[in-house]
Amino acid sequence: MKLGTLPTLQAVIRRGNFAAAARELALTPSAVSQQMRQLENYFGSPLFDRSGRAVKPTPFALEVVATIDEALEELEALRDRNRPEISGRLRLGVINSVLLSTLPAILRTTNQRYPNIHVTLEPENTSEKLLEALKAGDIDAAIVVRPRAGISRKLACETIMEEPFSLVYPFRTKQPDEVGRIVKTLAWIRYNGSLEGGRIASDFIRRIAPDLHPQYEVMTAQGVVGMVAEGLGFSVIPTPPKLVIDANDVKVISLEKMMPKRQIVLARRSTDAERRRIDAFLECVLEVYAVM
Repeated sequence: MKLGTLPTLQAVIRRGNFAAAARELALTPSAVSQQMRQLENYFGSPLFDRSGRAVKPTPFALEVVATIDEALEELEALRDRNRPEISGRLRLGVINSVLLSTLPAILRTTNQRYPNIHVTLEPENTSEKLLEALKAGDIDAAIVVRPRAGISRKLACETIMEEPFSLVYPFRTKQPDEVGRIVKTLAWIRYNGSLEGGRIASDFIRRIAPDLHPQYEVMTAQGVVGMVAEGLGFSVIPTPPKLVIDANDVKVISLEKMMPKRQIVLARRSTDAERRRIDAFLECVLEVYAVM
C-alpha cells in the first residue's frame, strides 16, 4: 500500500465523490478510482458501495478514515519539521470581502516568497461555514471574522486586523451629516444579516432606531455601495477602500468610535500550532495588511 492513497481516501469521504476529490487533489477521477481500488485490495474489503448511481462509503471506509486522520496529521507535521524548505499543500478558506480585496496580493506574496507552498481555495466563503470546515479537517486555515460569541477551543486564531465600520449614504442627500438623522430619515439597506459583520451592523442601527426595518438586504458590501450610490438608502458596512468610495456617489461617516470593530483573524486547528507552512502563509498575510 502506498501512503499517498490514504489522503486520497480522506478527500473522497470529505468531498462526497471521486470527481470532487480529484479536483481538490489535482488528479484525474480515474486516478482517484484506481487508488481506491488499490486500498480495497490492501484491506481485502470494499470501501464504497457502487450499486447505486453515486458511490457511497461503507462503514468500514468511515472507520478507516477515523483511524488515520490524526495519524496522518502527525506524520505531516513530522515531515514539515524535517524539510529544509517550506512546502506542501495549504487548503485555505477566506471570507468574501478578503477574496475581493487582499487575497490576490496575499497569494502573489506567498508565491514569491514560498514557491513550494501550493494554496488551494475552499469554495465556501462565510465565517460560520469556514470555521466548521476547519474543525472538520476539510481545510487547514481560514481568514474569517472572529465570532462575538467566541471560538471553539479546538481552534487557534491570530488577529490580522481590526476593521471599523462606516455609515454610507447617497452623496446627493440633503440630510445633515449626522448619523442619527440619516438613520431615521433614509431607507435602510441592510448588509447581509446572516454574516457576523452584518449582525454587528444591524445591532448598531437598531440601537438608534429600534423599530426600523430594512427596505433591502444585500449580500456583499460592494453591492451595498452600489445601491447607496443609486440613492436607494443608507447602510452600515465595514469601511470600504478609498478607491471604492471615490468611484461611487456616496458619502461616508466613520463609526470607529461609536460601535465595535470586526476582527479579521487567521484561524487554524490548535493541533496545527507548529505547522510551518501555515506560519509562513500568516507571515505573508500580515505583510500585505501592514501596507494597507
